[in-house]
Amino acid sequence: MAVHKGVTRWLTAGALLTISGLVLTACSGSGGGSGSINGVGPSTLTEPTKPITITYAGAAYDATQIKPVIDAFEKAHPKITVKYEAVPFDDYNSVLAARLTNSSNAIDVFDVDMPRTAAYQARGWLADLTKTFPGLTTEVDPGSLKAATVDGKLVTMPYQTSTNIMYYNKKLLSAAGIAAPSADPADRLTWETVTADATKAKAAGAQYGLLFDQLDRYYQLQPLAESAGGGPGGKGAGNLTPDVTNAGWVKAFSWYGKLFADGLSPRGVAVADTPTMFAAGKTAFYVGGPWWGTQFVAEKGLDFGVTAFPEFAGGTASTPTGGWSLGLNPKSSSDRADAAAIFMKFMGIDNGGYAQYLSALAVPPSNLVGSAKFYESDTFKDPRFAGVVDLMKSELAHTATLRLQTVGYVEFEDIMTKTFDDIINGADASTALTTATSQLTDAWAKYKK
Repeated sequence: MAVHKGVTRWLTAGALLTISGLVLTACSGSGGGSGSINGVGPSTLTEPTKPITITYAGAAYDATQIKPVIDAFEKAHPKITVKYEAVPFDDYNSVLAARLTNSSNAIDVFDVDMPRTAAYQARGWLADLTKTFPGLTTEVDPGSLKAATVDGKLVTMPYQTSTNIMYYNKKLLSAAGIAAPSADPADRLTWETVTADATKAKAAGAQYGLLFDQLDRYYQLQPLAESAGGGPGGKGAGNLTPDVTNAGWVKAFSWYGKLFADGLSPRGVAVADTPTMFAAGKTAFYVGGPWWGTQFVAEKGLDFGVTAFPEFAGGTASTPTGGWSLGLNPKSSSDRADAAAIFMKFMGIDNGGYAQYLSALAVPPSNLVGSAKFYESDTFKDPRFAGVVDLMKSELAHTATLRLQTVGYVEFEDIMTKTFDDIINGADASTALTTATSQLTDAWAKYKK
């Protein structure tokens, strides 16, 4: 996603967050607690009686964007200081690995990309929060809660989720004699229909018929395989047996590769450039997130509408979801762990969570109360977004599909991104997915020992 005047682009797995000049620095809490929490979060949250500093490492927001949240927290909890340290997404795993194993340079609370929860838990990076936050069932959306849970234990505090929609250019569709689709999910288009309409639109003057925002990212492409009956890509114990060569995966990505072979989708385009192509009126259909709304609404000459994320004919509806949670370092001292848990509660639960302190929201908060602010955004009141709020609520409630939950997710994501790039550039889908299976088998072998 792109940056829109202070709103961070939504980062899904594999996306890059560039934050110039912000690096993690050494910091130890000033509270002076001594005991480790031994992998289990505090069962009761007690305000500190003397000043204490906790360190929060994040990849979802830069320091300027998160500042209003931290300021509000420190005002409500004057004995606790939060030192926020922003980390580029591509460096995040290595930074966490170094900082969570070094007690002299430790972090206390940190962002967790939801599909990496199981991988982080397996590495011993996440404290058990089951007794710390027992009431999340009624506080956050079901998908976020599921993503925060591993082996029946709550191991993160979810604070944001996501969904996708499909935008369409009314002018380009009209020129091709195509009726504008409905925003009602009950009228969901099939990919077969979209392909035919995209072909007509291109013949009538559109530069491209169909473009995906994150064109090589598993976050947005997984629903293709899911809709075709292929599943998330892994199965068996711990989802550590590759499953990307079944009929559903081959069908989905043979179709996807053909979009580029036929010129309906462009090759050689960077992910960061895809929304600009739709905003410039060059693309008939654009699959993306609601976070692009601010940019698209600002284009006064762009006459667009929205409709549901399509499905394959005879398949099931599936849409991307997931976002960021907070994890607690199991090696934090007891006093810092307690202060960190108070901050996590503030971010995820209190009065709707972090959302109330941000001037603009790119994605829905996981908190059910906080999500109201997102849906009340002025952006969605633009008539071109007619029906989008009900659509997003419906998708989150009924079609949202979590990414593959496995300790091997980091390797999976990297291998599949490269596989999708190969398919985009002309590789046979079945051959590319077979190669990916071999690579995943090798990469995951260490988890089976």
